[in-house]
Amino acid sequence: MSNNELFLEAGRKFLLRILPAAALLLASAAIEAQSYPAKPIRLHVTCPAACLPDLLARAIGQSLQESWGQPIVVDNRAGANGNISMEACAKSPGDGYSICLPAGVLMSINPFAYDKLPFDPLELVPIILLGNLDQAIAVHASVPARTMKELLALARAKPGSVTWGSLGVGSTAHLYLEWMRVKTGADMLHVPYKGSPQAMQAITVGEVNALALTPGVFAPQAAAGKLRVIAVVTGSKRLASMPDVPTLSEQGFDLDFRNWMSFYGPKGTPPEVVRKWNADVNKLLANKSFTDKHFLPLSVTPAGGTPEDMAALARSSRTQGEELVRISKLKFE
Repeated sequence: MSNNELFLEAGRKFLLRILPAAALLLASAAIEAQSYPAKPIRLHVTCPAACLPDLLARAIGQSLQESWGQPIVVDNRAGANGNISMEACAKSPGDGYSICLPAGVLMSINPFAYDKLPFDPLELVPIILLGNLDQAIAVHASVPARTMKELLALARAKPGSVTWGSLGVGSTAHLYLEWMRVKTGADMLHVPYKGSPQAMQAITVGEVNALALTPGVFAPQAAAGKLRVIAVVTGSKRLASMPDVPTLSEQGFDLDFRNWMSFYGPKGTPPEVVRKWNADVNKLLANKSFTDKHFLPLSVTPAGGTPEDMAALARSSRTQGEELVRISKLKFE
C-alpha cells in the first residue's frame, strides 16, 4: 500500500471514530436547546424593588415564565451605581440561567467614570434592547424661554443665574448640563436632588429654573401651567404624547444620549439561549397591549431588534459616554 493510500485509510478510520461522537454532541445540544429552560432563571436587576428596571423585569419575567413553565426570579442588588448586581451576574455561569438587566448608563458611563470595574462590560453577551428611556427638558412657568436656545441665551447673558436641577452628579440631567456648558458656553448652576419627587417639587415651586426628567413626570404639571416643556430627547422623532414639543435635534443640538434598558448574558451564554430570549422578548415588545400597560407609563419607548442591533447601540453609547465623562470630569469611587 502506498503512502497516499495509508494516509487516506488512516483518515477514514479517524472519521469513523469521531463522527458518532460528534453526532451525539450535536443531538445533545439540540435536545438541550429544545428543553431550555429546564430550571428557574435568575434575572439580575441593579436597583431595589419597584424601581423602573425592576418593574420591567417583573412584567417580562411573569409573561415568559407563563409560556416557558419555569420561574424567573428577580434578584435585586442595589449599590455602586449598578456594579454590585452586574458583577454578580457577569461572574455567574454562562449557561443561560443568569440574565443581566443593565441600564445604558451602566454600560456607557461606568467604564470611564470608575478607575476599575469589577466586571468587563465588553465580555457580556448582548441579547436584546428592551427600550429607550426618553427625556424631556422643562422650565418653570416664570422662566421667559420657550425653546432650548432661548434658555441658553438667558444663561449666557447672566452666567450662573439660571439654575438646572438633576438627580445628582452623573445623572442624565447633569451630563446634559455639562454638555451644554462645553458646547454652547452657557454656564448654568447645577442643583442636585436626591430623587425625582424632590426635583419635581423644586421646579414646580420655582426653586430651580430648569430640569431634565422623563416626559411622563412633567405632563401633569405642564398641563396645569406650572411648568413648560421646551425640548424632548427622543432622537429624530417627536414624542407621541407631546407632539408640539420639538426634539433637541430639531433645535440644532447633536445630543441624543438617553438611558436604555437591555438584556445581556454572562460570558459564554449559548447562542441558542440568546436566540430564544431574543425571539420571545421581541414578541412581547411587539404586543401593543403589553407595552401600553408596562412600558408607556414609565416613559420607556419599546425597542427590540437583534443581538447585533443591541451590540451596535452599546458601542455608540459607549463612545458618547466616554465624551460626556471627559466633559463633565466625572469620577466615581
